[in-house]
This record gives sequence, C-alpha cells and structure tokens, in this order.
Amino acid sequence: MATQDKQTWFITGCSSGFGEQFVRQLRALGDNVVATGRNADTKLAHLKDTGATILDLDVTAPQAELNEKFQQAIDIYGGVDVLVNNAGYLQCGAVEELTKEEMERTLDVNFHGPINLTRAALPHFRSKGSQGKGLLIYMSSQSGFYGEPGGSAYCASKFALEGAVESLAKELAWLAPGIKPLLIQPGVFSTEVMNNINHVPHRVEFWRPLNDAARVRGAGNYRNEPGNAVDMIAKVIQIAKGIGIAEGKEIPLRVPFGSYCVGFLREKLREIRQTLDDWEEIARSADYPERQAPMPTFPG
Repeated sequence: MATQDKQTWFITGCSSGFGEQFVRQLRALGDNVVATGRNADTKLAHLKDTGATILDLDVTAPQAELNEKFQQAIDIYGGVDVLVNNAGYLQCGAVEELTKEEMERTLDVNFHGPINLTRAALPHFRSKGSQGKGLLIYMSSQSGFYGEPGGSAYCASKFALEGAVESLAKELAWLAPGIKPLLIQPGVFSTEVMNNINHVPHRVEFWRPLNDAARVRGAGNYRNEPGNAVDMIAKVIQIAKGIGIAEGKEIPLRVPFGSYCVGFLREKLREIRQTLDDWEEIARSADYPERQAPMPTFPG
C-alpha cells in the first residue's frame, strides 16, 4: 500500500555509503530516523545536523543489548515502522587462507547481526494490529547468489542471509502477512566499500596471484563504481513507501540493482537452467518410483 505518511526508520551501518544516504534522504522527506553505528559519537557526528537520532550500536552485540536499543527507538518515537539492516563487513581471501575467526567475524556482522535485529523487531511489528505491520529491509548483494574467487567469507554470509530471509518471508506470509521482508541486491555502487575491504595477508604463497588480483580489482573499482548509490537509495525508499517506481506494483522478495548485478544474476540463471536441462532426468531417477513426497503447504 502506498504511503507518504511520516514513518520511523531504524537503520544500521550509517557512517557512510548506503546507510548515510538512507539517513539524509529520509530526513529530507521528514521521516523519523534512528541512525546507528559503532563509535557513534565520532563516526556518526556528521549526521547530527540532519536531526536524526544517533545511537551507538554494534550489530554483533548480544541479543539483549540489541533488544534494548530497538526498544529505546520505540520509546523515543512511539514505534518503529521500518528496520534497515545495512551494516556490513567485507573480508577477502582464498578459502585456504581464511581463518575460522575471520569467517565468523564476517558471519557475525552480515548474517547474525541482521537476524538478531529481526528478532528484536518482530515482537513490536507483530503487536501492530491483528496481522502485524512493518517492513524489514536487508541490504544483501549480488554476492548473495553468485560466488566469486576470494569472496567466500562475504558470499557465505550473504547466501546465508538470503536463505534465512526467504524462509522468514514464508513464515510471515502464513501468520503475519502485514510484516514484509525485502532483500536489496546491489552490484558495485559508489560507496566506500571498495576502500574498506579487509584483505587477508599472504599466508599461502600459492594464492598470492589471486590475492594480488583482488587488491587490484578493489582499487580499480573504488571511485569508479558503475552504480549510483544516491539514486539507488532513493528508489529503495520509493519501494518501501509504495510510491514512485513502486506505485501499483507487487514488490517481490528480492530486488536487484545495477547492471553489474543483473549480469551476474542472468549468468547464474543460465547455469541453473543448463544444469536442469542436462541433469533433470538423472536427478529424478534417484526417487523411489512408488513414493512421492508432498510439497509443503501452509494455511492462508
């Protein structure tokens, strides 16, 4: 449903990039914004003149602390309408070189953080009417469906997020259809992310060419990104409000952004279709002929 009424947004990772754009554009529209980030007093100081409420928040904090921060936002504005899970961490390196701790750090920020904040938000959203009401936005990536060399940690975290949110969407459609999840899948956009890649040190000489190439690629993309972050966030806000480009449209679970992302998505779809064409008969031949598992069905 289209709405231009004032909304209250809770946004993570607001120090720069997409998060900062959400804050500035939403405040320009007159919406209430709770802008969060680590070391907020310094890293979010440049947003104070927007009139947004600034809260210090590390998305890897324990669940109780995330619950408390979300409740603080509710207490300030009387409620929250939209949660934007934007905070991210980009670790780059070959699988053999990455440590378990580095993989866990990436998963803690990119997967557990958004899911834990979802747990903080859902009780509030469910309380808003008989079927609940609220929007859960997840800033995913083309890396949520397309694996790349050197990107295993980041891709793993985004693949995990996509799977969890797809399941969540089906749970909510069954029992709380007024609460909507939305996965945004950007390609390479004009943010600081390419300047903030955490590259592994050269631990295994065999992988040095790959790591060197990853560094060159990141440096080459920085300040040369094909995607316009300002324009993209403006469109995401329109989708969230059901206005502009989203007027009269049924919004899907996933919305890709950028030609870079669309190209990878089409390539992945081509690969999947080719695999099905080549292997479907063999795949089906592994069934017991006399058995047929029922497809899951849910009321509603």
